[in-house]
Amino acid sequence: MNRFLLISRVQLLLISALLIAAVAVACGSAEDESLVASGGDDATPQRIRMVESTQIFTEADVKAIGWKGQKDFVLDYPGATTFKWGYMNQTEVGVLIYASAEEAKTLGVAAAEDQTFRREGDNQARDGDFTDRIQCRRPVGSSAVKANTGFPSKSFSASYLEPESEGSDDVLPATCTTRFPTYNDYTVVGNVVFMCEGDEGNLLDPSTNCEKVAEWLMPVE
Repeated sequence: MNRFLLISRVQLLLISALLIAAVAVACGSAEDESLVASGGDDATPQRIRMVESTQIFTEADVKAIGWKGQKDFVLDYPGATTFKWGYMNQTEVGVLIYASAEEAKTLGVAAAEDQTFRREGDNQARDGDFTDRIQCRRPVGSSAVKANTGFPSKSFSASYLEPESEGSDDVLPATCTTRFPTYNDYTVVGNVVFMCEGDEGNLLDPSTNCEKVAEWLMPVE
């Protein structure tokens, strides 16, 4: 009887240890996953990352990892000291820089939510002048990206810039009847918000830029 009790106690101790280990692993996973939030739905996934950093990054820091800024955004971005779209690894990345990480997590996230918003049902940008960068699907099947017109008006009768003419000022007149937000994923690293086009320009594909940008900005030594 004593031996049976001893074995039972040992088994209970082993089971308790395994449960504690399982809880610890689960908590660790939850902590890691807290940096990544998934939005959208199964058909239209969105990947949102929040990476804490006490470092204050500048536009020069972002350019140092390969981002090539093009022009300021057309819409207003309260609190942002830098608000530009550009390219990194041949896909478009919008950058918003704030004076503090707190502003990036509040004002910056609100801006990113607006710029990545997709209407339920058709995934298009909301009606009105709320989305700064859009992909325009034309009837012939080609696509274009909204260009900064330089005019005060934010009307969507603006010209559109072909993606192949990266960085070019040549614009083509177009009427955009099918409008998709250029950016789907976004990542906040300290005081910087990165809004990313999907890999290879595919609107709903994951963005390697948004996935890796924190590693590039803060390499482990």
